[in-house]
Amino acid sequence: MILQIQPNFPCENCIKCGKRPHVEQHKEKWTVACPDKNCKNQVKSTIADFTTWNRLNKKATTITVDKKSEKLKQTA
Repeated sequence: MILQIQPNFPCENCIKCGKRPHVEQHKEKWTVACPDKNCKNQVKSTIADFTTWNRLNKKATTITVDKKSEKLKQTA
């Protein structure tokens, strides 16, 4: 059984293709999966694990460092 996730529920889109995931139930396992089967991006658990899905599909943030304020020590 495939269930669509409500639009107001906080859930990251697939990091590979950008589509919104859906939830599937297979016996006692729940899967949060990308609707595009070519991605094969999914999280399986005994519960619908949106926390793991969001952690794995969050885009990396870039950290910029001001080179003037950065001081490095030379060792050895």
